[in-house]
Amino acid sequence: MWTALFPNWNSFRFYFFSEEAKGVFNQLKTAPFLAKPNKITPSHLNFLISLESSGKIDFFLKAFIPRFFKKNRVKSYLEVVKSFKKLEVPIVEPLFLFWKSPQVAFLKKETFYGGIVFPYLPKGFLGFKDFLGREGLLEDLVRFLFGLHQKGVFIKDTKFNNFYHTNEEGFKIFDLDGVRVYKTPLDKKLRLKDLSALAMTLEWSGMKGATKRIWEVYASLYSGLIPKDFWFFSKQVEKRRKKREKHFALTRSTV
Repeated sequence: MWTALFPNWNSFRFYFFSEEAKGVFNQLKTAPFLAKPNKITPSHLNFLISLESSGKIDFFLKAFIPRFFKKNRVKSYLEVVKSFKKLEVPIVEPLFLFWKSPQVAFLKKETFYGGIVFPYLPKGFLGFKDFLGREGLLEDLVRFLFGLHQKGVFIKDTKFNNFYHTNEEGFKIFDLDGVRVYKTPLDKKLRLKDLSALAMTLEWSGMKGATKRIWEVYASLYSGLIPKDFWFFSKQVEKRRKKREKHFALTRSTV
């Protein structure tokens, strides 16, 4: 089945995060499995992988589609992971990565140029109900983001379901697309832009006043904010909301 998804996998480069991950890859090469798509975009496909022998979902695969003149997102992901390890930023760690040149794959009309394989985690990813049922969770997440900003980390896509959290492990970041790491703590505007996605997605889901709550917690941590900065923050939240509305309108018009 691995060969069916990636006929030219022998031409890929691989990066394994552990010895166990090498065993997983060898298993995927030889054992039959079902790969069920659960998200399709112009840039990538997500698959839920179930080994035939297990009868459950075992792995999560994000496979990237070659587009000419687009960067290699797998290599960019690996660079961010290495930076995060130096900064001790917690992430949901993959099992392994694989890639080749997206341009070469595009010219050869290959379906994918690489991907990222994770263990499947049925619990831990934050959902909207978690913020309604767990007191202080939003405030703790804002404090976590403040710590990242102090380290120069700009997440960009801080929607709540991009974070993993358990009482034992704390917060971890899952989606590293768009992440940038600066050598110094983030400036004020970048901090507020980063927080705006979290505020927008919470309010979109039905949490009234999320923008104000996030602002109040962050302002108590970061002395660089002044009252008029709330106007800039609110504008960023509104900008993201309009972008999402436009996306949904376009989606409905093409159905």
